[in-house]
Amino acid sequence: MSFGKILIALIIIVLGIYWMLDSLNIISPEMMSTFDDGLPYLAILFGILLLIVPLIHRKRPNIFFGLFFLIYGGLLLADQYGYLIFKWQDFWKLWPYLIIYFGLSMLFQRDYSIKFKKGYSNDKQRKKHIIFDWNTKGEGEKDTKRAFVNDAAYQKENWMAKPMNERVRIGSYTFDFTKAFIPDETIPIRLSGWVGDIKITMPDDLEFRVEVRAKVGDVKIDDAEQSGVLRNYSWQTAHYDQAVRKIDFTFDFQVIDLSIDQV
Repeated sequence: MSFGKILIALIIIVLGIYWMLDSLNIISPEMMSTFDDGLPYLAILFGILLLIVPLIHRKRPNIFFGLFFLIYGGLLLADQYGYLIFKWQDFWKLWPYLIIYFGLSMLFQRDYSIKFKKGYSNDKQRKKHIIFDWNTKGEGEKDTKRAFVNDAAYQKENWMAKPMNERVRIGSYTFDFTKAFIPDETIPIRLSGWVGDIKITMPDDLEFRVEVRAKVGDVKIDDAEQSGVLRNYSWQTAHYDQAVRKIDFTFDFQVIDLSIDQV
């Protein structure tokens, strides 16, 4: 096993032990204060080790996690000195780093096969995406539409609401169902991938259900809100089971920013 993998595994184990002890109220306030003060320096040290040690052994440095820990530790240090507000549990807010890292990888690597496509879908909605093929062996999603980056907005008057199944690496979606034509049936909408930024507007007379599977992020549905480390999250309107016309949302992302408003 490489040094980078060993170091990352040890970091995960240490953090897991700390969070478990914290959740059981075993850690004293003094220990928590010491941990908070030392965490920025530990994160920066981990980042440096992930970048430098492999070079000593003439191996490829772990650039992704090395830069991540340097940025994470730097932001924690800036918080300590009062330049900004960034706590240790806010690591999920660094999800744009995935986009930046991918962009840098595209600039300095040549093993990507990418096709750019801009235009409109059949229902005249604005869509922009970058088609990128990746290994999906074993997923069993034959009818899934795939794109690396997808920016889609469904806001035209009388746009047709229909079943959707899309898998993306990075996706930005805007739905306004107050302007949609919605048939009397259950309409499944499934979106999945790495990072999802999803904004939805629903009429208050339309029943719907939401299933969210994500590692971290922010989910806001009317007055219900969860953020940070997320587990499987389910929510549905009061009369969803009895309704004939309804929307069934399923979101499966590593990082998600989901907002649903009823008007």
